[in-house]
Amino acid sequence: MTMSAGAPPEAASVPLIHRRSFRDFATQSVYVAITAVAFLYVFYSLNLREFGFGFLDDPAAFKVGNQWITDVDGVTNSRITMYMVGVWSSLRAVIVAIALSTVLGVVVGVARLSNNWLVSWLAMLFVEIFRNTPLLVQVVLVYSVFLVGMPLIQNVISIGDIFFVSNRGIAMPWPVPNGGLWGLPDWFAGVWVLVLLVLAVVAMRVRARRQEQERETGIPMNANRRALTLFAIGAVASYLVMGGPVWMDAPIVTGTHYEEGMVIIPEFAALVTGLTLYTGSFIAEIVRAGIQALPRGQTEAANAVGLSNYQRLTLVILPQALRQIIPSVTNQYLNVNKNSSLAYAVLYDDLFRVAGIIQNKAGHALEMFFLIIVTYMIISFVISVIMNFFNARVTVHEV
Repeated sequence: MTMSAGAPPEAASVPLIHRRSFRDFATQSVYVAITAVAFLYVFYSLNLREFGFGFLDDPAAFKVGNQWITDVDGVTNSRITMYMVGVWSSLRAVIVAIALSTVLGVVVGVARLSNNWLVSWLAMLFVEIFRNTPLLVQVVLVYSVFLVGMPLIQNVISIGDIFFVSNRGIAMPWPVPNGGLWGLPDWFAGVWVLVLLVLAVVAMRVRARRQEQERETGIPMNANRRALTLFAIGAVASYLVMGGPVWMDAPIVTGTHYEEGMVIIPEFAALVTGLTLYTGSFIAEIVRAGIQALPRGQTEAANAVGLSNYQRLTLVILPQALRQIIPSVTNQYLNVNKNSSLAYAVLYDDLFRVAGIIQNKAGHALEMFFLIIVTYMIISFVISVIMNFFNARVTVHEV
């Protein structure tokens, strides 16, 4: 049988090595074989050294200094309990650094595009300095300033006898549950917090509604002011009706340490400040690039309808720039989580440092590093899920 010109050759006439299906199957088989060998090697090696996490149930026999909300002595508590205290310490630093770096990055990023040359130049100088110097250097430098530049606690700086600043940290009042006028149990403070959350949701709905009316009519509706006023009035009214379920606990200087209130220790302040400055400089450039990616006609149209600079930025520019900004900002948030491991340089008891202490006392280095990897992956996964949800919301609504 003859084959017409231009017709593809029959499958039987094509050599096996040149068939795409065979090459794909061979490539996948090699990959599966290599992966299986690697897993078998790891499994065999772990069996030889009795891999396990039973040692985490033993008493920790060490303390973690920078506790907040938690109260674990470390003498009788297990090692896994102390490790979770370290995880909570890391989470606190990561959450605060993400919030502060976001605010700082947006402000500096917008300032870089300011028509005022001094504001723009200072913003550019900030970005170039903190983006191009190692994070470790920044963290250690800030820590040195807190230890050397702050006065001794014997010469503490007092601001109205409610704020104290020294090399032992910054002490400030902190809300604590209180029976109040009606003598209610301490857990009733949680009811007031729940009321605040409901008020916050209502205020956000009012804000969204008034912003929608402002877009439809072009008449300023003062959405932010109305929402904040509603929330403030509701918070004060509910506080009075419930008899004051929360009271501010003021700090006290006793000898060489603080008591009561809340204390921001130098280690925590140095880590968060370093992460904020470093990450904020990157977010600033992301914000600047996202704004500049918009067509110039958007700004010109906002000016044409008479919007103020604040309205132009919050109603036109930033909402549209979010689609370009969010994916890159998510990467920076993930970097904050990973970079928080530099806490060891300032002796902050985060999960990495606590895991190192456990490893030194109990051995089992492989198990501890495996636990560290899994913990960082879980935290990064949660951050990614939250940001992807927010990004999906922005994309669906075509902001």
